[in-house]
Amino acid sequence: MFITNLFKHWTYQVFAPGTVLKEKYEAFKSLLTHDKKAHELMAELEEIYHNQTKVDIKVIENKYNALSGCVSEMLTAFSKMCPSCHPDLKDYFKRFDSYIKYIFTPTEFSSAPPFTMQLKDIPSRGQALVGNKALNLSTIEKALNLPIPRGFVITTNAFYYFVEFNALRKSIDERLARLDINSTASLNATSHELMDNILKAQMPPDMAEEILNAFHTLKKTLSKNARLAMRSSAVGEDTKSSFAGQYRTILNVGKENLLDAYKAVIASKYAPRALYYRINYGLSDIETPMAIIALEMIDATISGIMYTEDIEHFEPNTLTIHAIWGLGELLVGGKASPDIINLKKGEKPKVIRKQVGLKPQRMALVQYKSTEVLRVDDDKQRSLSIDDPSALVLADWGIRLEKHFKGPQDIEWCMDNDGKLFLLQSRPLQSEEIELNPPECEFNDIKNAVLISGGERACSGIGAGKVFMVDQESDLGNIPEGAVLVARNASPQYVTVMNRLSAVVTDTGSTAGHFASVTREFGVPALVNTGVATTRLHHGSEVTVYADDKEVYDGIVQAMLESPCARKDLLLDSPFARKLRYVINFISPLKLTEPQADSFVPEGSRSLHDILRFTHEKAVQEMFHMGNRRIRKVGGARKLITDIPMLFYVVDVGSGLRQGAGDKKTVRIDDILSAPMNAVFKGLSNPGILWSTFTHFDWAEYDKIVMSGGIISPEAAIFASYAVISHDYLNLNLRFGYHFVILDTICGDRAEDNYILFRFSGGGADFEKRSLRADFLSSVLQRLGFRVDKKSDLIDAQFKGEERKRVDHTLDMTGRLLGATRLMDMYLKDSAMVETYADDFMNGRYHFASVEETA
Repeated sequence: MFITNLFKHWTYQVFAPGTVLKEKYEAFKSLLTHDKKAHELMAELEEIYHNQTKVDIKVIENKYNALSGCVSEMLTAFSKMCPSCHPDLKDYFKRFDSYIKYIFTPTEFSSAPPFTMQLKDIPSRGQALVGNKALNLSTIEKALNLPIPRGFVITTNAFYYFVEFNALRKSIDERLARLDINSTASLNATSHELMDNILKAQMPPDMAEEILNAFHTLKKTLSKNARLAMRSSAVGEDTKSSFAGQYRTILNVGKENLLDAYKAVIASKYAPRALYYRINYGLSDIETPMAIIALEMIDATISGIMYTEDIEHFEPNTLTIHAIWGLGELLVGGKASPDIINLKKGEKPKVIRKQVGLKPQRMALVQYKSTEVLRVDDDKQRSLSIDDPSALVLADWGIRLEKHFKGPQDIEWCMDNDGKLFLLQSRPLQSEEIELNPPECEFNDIKNAVLISGGERACSGIGAGKVFMVDQESDLGNIPEGAVLVARNASPQYVTVMNRLSAVVTDTGSTAGHFASVTREFGVPALVNTGVATTRLHHGSEVTVYADDKEVYDGIVQAMLESPCARKDLLLDSPFARKLRYVINFISPLKLTEPQADSFVPEGSRSLHDILRFTHEKAVQEMFHMGNRRIRKVGGARKLITDIPMLFYVVDVGSGLRQGAGDKKTVRIDDILSAPMNAVFKGLSNPGILWSTFTHFDWAEYDKIVMSGGIISPEAAIFASYAVISHDYLNLNLRFGYHFVILDTICGDRAEDNYILFRFSGGGADFEKRSLRADFLSSVLQRLGFRVDKKSDLIDAQFKGEERKRVDHTLDMTGRLLGATRLMDMYLKDSAMVETYADDFMNGRYHFASVEETA
């Protein structure tokens, strides 16, 4: 309160001549407050982008809206300061703002009927209404006349209506905006809350009635005891982002649990693995509504997956059929080792290879009790589940589907008790999965022991790290970055840690499982169905996985990791990355770097950063010029003459200058009575700082940075720095061309009142080098006793509650630090140099050009 009242006293001293000046000053304070917050938000967005942090797109939208609000408030404040100055500035802001907000605008949706639709009635362009899975299934029957189970769809309109009826949208958006998908606790807590809200929500009566009517209509075409399978068909599912195995399927559903099953499936939209997967792909929640397919339940004797391209051996013109006994859930869930039949495509497909899998279990329907897992008879466990004629029929269907959908397909199928085949799903086989010309790598001098040889390559590539053995799902939260996940089954649950993994090795599983599909989409090398992973590999040991050769080596084989066959991050160009890149490109680039240039005008702006820079610059100029014109009762702004080549002005608001000095147009350091000002300038004037020496590296390329970024030109008035001082107070705005320092401090007799607030931002180098300089500043400031908050290249630091002598010394060291770092982003090359230079600084070194450079 004392500081606030003192500052208010100074304000009244300076601005008492009129209400207009008081309002202008209040507007300036508001502008600076919002400028500070805007830079913090911009730094947070940049950090998410450059660190490739995966967050829900709602996080980006909320941060941007806050940033937009800050910029808008800055412009309002600037308009109050100078109503006639740059009135078109708001128009440029609104243009950038509209460009950015466009990316967050969801597609139009409807919560009006129809809430249900029979499969045969789905229109050819109905994916927004029924999702891609349902649309493809309807197309299979109508366009190709191939057999599918009968059924109906509960539309995306029904999903929107359900959310709207129960007023869930606001709470969903708020929870997603706070979600940290890299924290298992946050992911599970968010998922639990969102799923619980849906399961407890009321089914709208008119929607419930329409669903039950659709069920009764379907029942008329089915047998008396027919049951349903409730399967997801979300928008975005079964496209480039497959969502394989991420949503729930409920089998053996009847009228008695139909509505509850609907809620359970749409609730799975917010299951941990579904949230993680969607957010990694950058799809927003509102643009991925959930439709549900209610399909006639087939009591399958055989089930499987068919890929119309060979993703295991990369044989051209070849397709692969995977088959197991019973329902297909054990196969897609990564808990079964299927039979594998390879067929050569053509007018008459031909079986070219068969591989029998060990199939000790099968899943079967239990009347009115969903499903159960049963033991397979001994004679069937190692016998082929599918015969050649059935395989040839499926191959013919696969070729027709591939031709119709104009690309390789991932197809689910089953056979009933009567030997009739059905198609359950057809979706694009992901482009990442089809690599007919993979890189060829030869490793002839590998001396590391081979721990595992064999299995199936679910995703190509090489990865290495410490083994993390997973026994149960609760272990997932403890998996470190870069781990090699080793487990018995290839469970889709593991998707929640996919970004942490360097590779995956499992005992069971198949290249046709849902988890295998997800590893290919994420580009994580995966070796499944090894049979020995959990017995041959040991928790904590280092291994290298070469999925293409189906081998696991003891230790880290560096030559493999540096080869073209190493892991590729396939999500670098995901929808999330593209959206965030679009946003960052309209926020971060700084074109208006030279205030004295003719191009430093509103129409020169190319980003919000430019708007921020221009507005702040012009506001500071307006306040400074106002001081020259109006601050006469307290002596006004006085030019400070120092040995440092800087243009500097001071405004005394209370015993900061010697008596009589305020009557002069210029003052010298000897005239300054401000303790903190003298301490900072003592540091800036340290003889170890080479103010007059320039680094001689590519002068033509960097002279702008050297002249206006390294040392403030004495002739460039536009680059003036300034200080508001009293005997124990300093507010310093120090400007080194492209970067800025704000230092606010009290250095007095009461330790509890003493503090230093320090901010450093900007720079002329690229992001990486600016970040390295920020790391250096952070390291030194922490050693000086500051509490440091670093975001991107923005540094905020606090030093509080110390005795005057300690504050004085810290201000001296801070001055030395400012002098030492003015061109440091040009010198720093890597993180090792950061700590070396920080050590050197603390040992008295204050310039960092090499001997050759300073010669």
